[in-house]
Amino acid sequence: MAKVIREMFEELEKIELAEEVFGTDFPLDLIEDLTVNSPREVVDYFALHLKGWGPNRTAADLLKQLATKRNRPALAQGLHDSWRREQISAVIQEIFNIGDHRAGGDDSATPVKKPRAPKSGGRAAAQNLDDDNPS
Repeated sequence: MAKVIREMFEELEKIELAEEVFGTDFPLDLIEDLTVNSPREVVDYFALHLKGWGPNRTAADLLKQLATKRNRPALAQGLHDSWRREQISAVIQEIFNIGDHRAGGDDSATPVKKPRAPKSGGRAAAQNLDDDNPS
């Protein structure tokens, strides 16, 4: 029970940090998108709601650190301009421990889903039908 409470507390701290970095409330309904699906909907949400707003001092400091850590200097460019999707995505990945494949970082926290099986029929079946009836 104590472990569950500790994990909930850690998640709340992450949410508070995200709110501080983005300077806005973090919608709780997006938490599931971080844990079950992909962070794409979260990035989409912030890209829409932060349009016209630039990173605050906390965010700028974090983006500078991430630019160095991930060897992606573009993250630290334009810190006085509006938020860019790549910046939002990098911040979400960092705060919520979601691996970044392009940066070569630690992906151990990235949830792995079982691959889906191909649909029955599919392209192979369609090709077989075409082979039987050449045009």
